Amino acid sequence: MDVYLEKVDPEHNCFRFYSIRIEPDLFADQALVVHWGRIGKRGRTRVRGSGSASDCRDYGTRILNLRLRHGYVRVEDRGMTNDGETGG
Repeated sequence: MDVYLEKVDPEHNCFRFYSIRIEPDLFADQALVVHWGRIGKRGRTRVRGSGSASDCRDYGTRILNLRLRHGYVRVEDRGMTNDGETGG
């Protein structure tokens, strides 16, 4: 799972992003990593869960559905590099 979302509402000065990724952790399991903040800024990163791939996927899906209900929109291709910074 590697999902990037944005919420843009200029009327309310709202320019936010939210990223949900499943990455390997140090114990040969998977970790759910979320990254969020204002578009164009560094933002915050937090590991939300660790365990099997299916557990992380389920938790990631719950977070994704919550963000979608809060007005975020999925952005398909945004030119991400491996380090999480935008390319270009």
